Amino acid sequence: MSKILISGCGMSWSKQERPTWCNVLKMCGVDIDDQAGPAISNQMILNSMIEGVLDNDYEQAVCQLSSTGKLDIELTDEQRHSVMRQDTIRNFTHKGYWPSSASDEHESKKLFYRYLHSPTLEQSDIIYKWLLLDKLCKEKGIKLHTIFGYAIKWKTDRHTLIRAEHVYNIWDDYVNGKHYKQHDHSVGKKNTVPNKYFQIYLAKKINNEMLKLPISEKLERFHE
Repeated sequence: MSKILISGCGMSWSKQERPTWCNVLKMCGVDIDDQAGPAISNQMILNSMIEGVLDNDYEQAVCQLSSTGKLDIELTDEQRHSVMRQDTIRNFTHKGYWPSSASDEHESKKLFYRYLHSPTLEQSDIIYKWLLLDKLCKEKGIKLHTIFGYAIKWKTDRHTLIRAEHVYNIWDDYVNGKHYKQHDHSVGKKNTVPNKYFQIYLAKKINNEMLKLPISEKLERFHE
């Protein structure tokens, strides 16, 4: 099987202690280039996918879009590192950035959301970057699949240009389904990654509806 590019937030990122659907597919022998990351924004998700498509060859790609309102901060000096370390939930780095998500514990983030955040521009950026990603994928013969991690309250009808199942998102499927009763609440809000049973279900869903790889027998060995 040819390599598959994926990116998304923590619910897809395979390089953490909590397994995701990406880990399940890897265990089935799928060759995956995982460019996802913990709590990262749609800007970083789409940028990483665009860079991946520009630099490499893939057969398919899965873009898991996250929630809006997130802010990734480039850690260019000690002052920014200090702000990151003060956050009680998002006090970690990823590839030189602080994925601060929508946390507003620090006064600087409060001021950002009060005076500087532009939701309409953010959503336009998602739509147009996705369109660029789609164009690049088509030019290189890569089949692009897109799935929403969370519901987005769109402010423009142009979101329908994104080719995806707009009535579905992973988080609502999780919290409204049978697997959520086994969610790990031990660390409170710090854990927004669906549990391994749901991730098995999600891996099967993504393969059956999107990737269509010949791994059904291997997937059935995993019990939800």
